[in-house]
Formats: sequence, structure tokens, C-alpha cells
Amino acid sequence: MRYHTGWRTWRLLPLALLLSGCVSSMGPISWETGYRQVGEPAGSDTEALRSSITPNTCRVSPGQAGIVPLPPGCANDLNLQAMVERPGDLLHGRAMGPARGAPVAAAARERLEDRERANSRRVVLESEARGSASRSATTGDL
Repeated sequence: MRYHTGWRTWRLLPLALLLSGCVSSMGPISWETGYRQVGEPAGSDTEALRSSITPNTCRVSPGQAGIVPLPPGCANDLNLQAMVERPGDLLHGRAMGPARGAPVAAAARERLEDRERANSRRVVLESEARGSASRSATTGDL
């Protein structure tokens, strides 16, 4: 009997090892997202504006020198900064246009309203059919 208990313990060992890999000593990471302008652009072109904007996640301590490891999220924000069409949008976003989902929402609303009308018509027709069936003669009445 003792042999079986040990066997069950060994069967749970892979599960315990798998779950222990989920434990992290780092804890939750929080950082300030967004971008800031660190100086005036050297020119009026987009590359000058791009070089004057820096992600908030890439701040380093004043005492750090030499090779400084990037903080978490800095590389993602730098890549986004390189891909954005207008660097000024990182500091101040554009005004949003009309919602593109409005036509889809209108079509869905119309479809649902038609379904409600069809369901109410079906209920009326079923009640009329039940009423007329109760008044009609059956073959047993003959």
C-alpha cells in the first residue's frame, strides 16, 4: 500500500515542477508609458523631430555611465517611435474622425429590429392558427 502512495507523489512531481516555473522573484513591473520632448528640434524635418522625442521608459539614472541596460518596455517604445508616420503624434495625438463601426452597428440594429418584427408576426400567426384549429372539425367529429 505504501508503494502506491509513493507512486502518486512521483506522478505529481512534473506538475509541481511546471508550476514552480511560474513563480518570479521580479514581482510586477510598472513603468510610465508615453513620450516626452527633450529639446527643441534641430530642424523642421521629421527626423529632427524624431530625435528630440524620447520614450518615458528609456530614462536612466543620472549617475549611470557607460553601457546601460535598457529598462523593460524601452525597446518596444523605441521601435514604435521608429515606425510612427508622424513623430508629433507621439506627443499630441490627432483628432479622431467618425467611427468606422457606425455602418456596421446600424446594419446590426436594423437586423435585430427586423428579427423582433418577424418574431412578433410569428407569434400572432401562431395564435391565429391555434384559434382557427380549435374551431375546425376533425375527422373524429365526423
